Amino acid sequence: MFKRGSSDEKWYYSFLPNNIAGGSTSPLIPLFVTEGLAGSVAQVGLVSAVSSLASVPSNIMWGNLSDATGKRRVFVLVGFGGMAVALLMMALSLNIYQYLMANFFLGLLSTAAAPVGTVLILESFKKEEWAKRLGDFSKVGGIGWVTGLVLGTIWLITFNGAADPAVSMRALFVLAAGLALLSMVLAFKWVPEPEEKIDRSEHSVAALSKVPLFVFERARYMPQRVMHVLQLSTRNLRLDNFPRDLRRYYIFTFITFTGFLTFYVVLPTFLKQFVGMSSAEVYIIYVASSAVSALTYSQAGRWAGRIGSKRLQAGAIVGRVVLFPSFFLVTLIGLPFSALVVVFCVLHGLIGFCWANIAVAGSHIVSNISKEGCRAESTGVYNAMQGMATVAGALIGGYVAQYLGYEAVFLVASIFLVAGLLVLSRINTEKGTPGSEGPEAAHG
Repeated sequence: MFKRGSSDEKWYYSFLPNNIAGGSTSPLIPLFVTEGLAGSVAQVGLVSAVSSLASVPSNIMWGNLSDATGKRRVFVLVGFGGMAVALLMMALSLNIYQYLMANFFLGLLSTAAAPVGTVLILESFKKEEWAKRLGDFSKVGGIGWVTGLVLGTIWLITFNGAADPAVSMRALFVLAAGLALLSMVLAFKWVPEPEEKIDRSEHSVAALSKVPLFVFERARYMPQRVMHVLQLSTRNLRLDNFPRDLRRYYIFTFITFTGFLTFYVVLPTFLKQFVGMSSAEVYIIYVASSAVSALTYSQAGRWAGRIGSKRLQAGAIVGRVVLFPSFFLVTLIGLPFSALVVVFCVLHGLIGFCWANIAVAGSHIVSNISKEGCRAESTGVYNAMQGMATVAGALIGGYVAQYLGYEAVFLVASIFLVAGLLVLSRINTEKGTPGSEGPEAAHG
C-alpha cells in the first residue's frame, strides 16, 4: 500500500494527458456548435449551461461519495473515463441534441476526479510537505492545460484549408478522448489508494485554501482543483455557520462570475464569426490568456499579502470592466488583420492576468472571513456559487448575443462587474471584524 511520506510522484503525471485533453478542447466545444453543427450563438450558451448545470451537483456528489466510502482511486478512474466517453460522444454528434447530451455527461462524469486529486496529495505525503506538493501537482495540471491549447492550435493549423473544417474538429475530439483514456490507463497503474484518510474539514486542511493553484478560466464550470466540497447536512449548512460578510461575498461572487461567463461563453464565436479569425487563431488568443495566468499565480499570492486581497481583487475586476468592451471597440479602429490578432492576444493576456489575481484573492478572502471550524463548508459553498453563476452567465451571454449582438454582451458583462464591485465595497474582509461575527470567526 502507498503510505504517507513516500517520495513517489509518478502518479501526478497520470493527470497530465487528461489536462491536455481539457486544454485542447476548451475553445473547441463552443466553436463546434456553430462550425460543426451549424448551431446558433444562443445554443453555444445552452451547451455551456448544460455542462455547468450537471457539474455543480456532480462535483458535490463525487466528493461526498469519495469521503463516505474512503475510496479515492476509483473516482479518478471514473473522472478520466467519463471525460473520454463524453469527448468521443461529441466527436460523433450529428445534431445539437446529441451534443447537449455529450456535454451533460462531460459535466456529470469528468468532475469525479477533481475533488480527489488534491486530497490524494494530502493523504500521500507528510503534513509539512503539503503546500509544496499541492503546488507541484497544480503546476503539472497547468502545464497540461497550456500544452493542450498549443496542441489544438497546431492541429487546426495543420488541417487548415480542409474541405470540411468540422472533420478536423471531430478528429481533435477523438484525439482528446484518447488522451483522457491514456490518463485512465496510467491512473489504473500508478494512482495509489492511501491507507490513511484525511478529513477535509480539519483545520490544517482548511488552512491550505491559501495555497495558489493553477485553475484556468473556462466558458463552463468544471472544477480542476477542489480542496473542499460541500457536505450536505443540516449541521453544515446552518445559517450561523456563514458570517454576514461571507454571505455578502457569495452574492458578490455570483454577480461577478455571471459577468465573467456572460463574456466568456460567446468569446470564441465572436472571434470566429464577427472578427473573421480562423479556429487556430482563436486558440492562439486562448494560449495568451492561459500562459499569462500561469505566470501570474505565484506573484498574485505575494501581492494579496502585500496590498490586501480585497484591493487586489477589486483592481483586477476594474481591469476587466475596461477590457471586456475593448474586445468590441478595437474592431472599430480599422487595424490590419495581423495587428488585430496581436491586439486580441494582448487584451486576452491582460484578462488572464486579472483572472489569476481574482482567483488567488478570492481564496484568501473566503478563508479569511470564514467562521472557525467552518472553512471547509464555506469554501464548498463558494465553489458551488461559482458554478451556479456559470449557468446564469452562459444563458445570458448566449441569448443576449443572439438577439442584441456582441456589443450588448460585452456591455452587459461589464455592468455585472460594476454591480459586483458595489457589493464588494460593503464587505469587510479583515479578520476580527463585526461582519465576521466575532474574533472566533476571524481566526485564520
